Amino acid sequence: MIAPTLLVGLGGTGSKIVCRVSQMVTEEQRKRIGFAVFDTDINELREIREANPFIKTIQTSTKLTVGEYLNIDTHARDEWFPVNGILNSKSLTEGAGQVRAISRLALDTAIRAGNMEPLHNAIEELYKLEGDSSEQALRVVIVSSLAGGTGSGLILPVALYLKNYLATKFQASANITRGFFILPEVFYEVIRGQSERNNLKCNAYATLRELDAFLMKGDETLPEKYEKTVKLEFPRVGSNDVEEYNVRPYDFCFLFDAQNTEGKKLNSFNQYLDHAANCIYSQSIGPMNKRSNSSEDNTIRELCAERGRNRYAGAGSAMLIYPYEDVREYIALNWTKECVSSQWLVFDRMYKEKCLANAEMRAQGLNRRDINASVDYIESINQMAKQKDPFALSIEKSLHDLRRGWL
Repeated sequence: MIAPTLLVGLGGTGSKIVCRVSQMVTEEQRKRIGFAVFDTDINELREIREANPFIKTIQTSTKLTVGEYLNIDTHARDEWFPVNGILNSKSLTEGAGQVRAISRLALDTAIRAGNMEPLHNAIEELYKLEGDSSEQALRVVIVSSLAGGTGSGLILPVALYLKNYLATKFQASANITRGFFILPEVFYEVIRGQSERNNLKCNAYATLRELDAFLMKGDETLPEKYEKTVKLEFPRVGSNDVEEYNVRPYDFCFLFDAQNTEGKKLNSFNQYLDHAANCIYSQSIGPMNKRSNSSEDNTIRELCAERGRNRYAGAGSAMLIYPYEDVREYIALNWTKECVSSQWLVFDRMYKEKCLANAEMRAQGLNRRDINASVDYIESINQMAKQKDPFALSIEKSLHDLRRGWL
């Protein structure tokens, strides 16, 4: 039985992968898995809700422009947002436009407005599970691209928010949070322009630098000169006040690249999304998840020895695909062979013996007529029925019933 698991997708890419994973799970597994996705793009969220009604959706954007957001959120405007007149007129409902700060600005507004309830509901449903679930630590998997604006802007704040919520609401500090992050090169199949690719790499670099700093802070290995500057403040619901969450955002981070260890690549962007979904499923949900969890438990000792500097890993999976149609036909034919007992073949053997006897007589120069199969089968059944053979009698009875229209 899998541990209660919360799977969270951030941005368009993360949401697509979470949707793919949700289609792979069984109905029984789904009872122990919560699904939630964040996005600023209202159109993508609408499609997800229509196709997957069991996935909780959190829209972090409204119809306001960036400038209108900043007029409301003066803390963001004065403390951390890179104010730019060109951005002020941008609306958030169509996405963050690869600007990470816009995604975080939208999240802060959603938190202050109390719009995180769908996420809370997904968590609470997992904690309502009966049986031994309360003895198993909650597994949280956050899936996102490092390259875009929406997902990469949410990787850090959503993880911190979740960790703090679990610790304060459920006193659940033992949960394990994994990050599954898509690196920029995966997007080269769909983004050809060099300037856009450079933007992807810049977002990924900045996200990893921030993430690394907060991981070090959580492990208490951050250099002293950065202790006061590495912080992220969150708004309080229904208030203009802010607070800092002093928690480690992730326990393990898996980085998903376009090339494998042999330098080989897949053929399309959709194949990468499917492959990422397979990795997450096998790692967190499928039959191999127990082995993955055990490996993480053993890694704790190494983390202590390395002062937390090895929380990053690669991710990959392999599939063994059987020729389904051929295997199905082979099994069906063997089952049929086993089901047909020797009794059912008694008249076939009698017919074959007569044919062989005929052939031997012809070889000796005797003139023998061909045996008519339909006539011979009927004669053999009638002869055996007169001898009270049960199988022959059952055939005779069935044929008589069929003639009378009883069957």
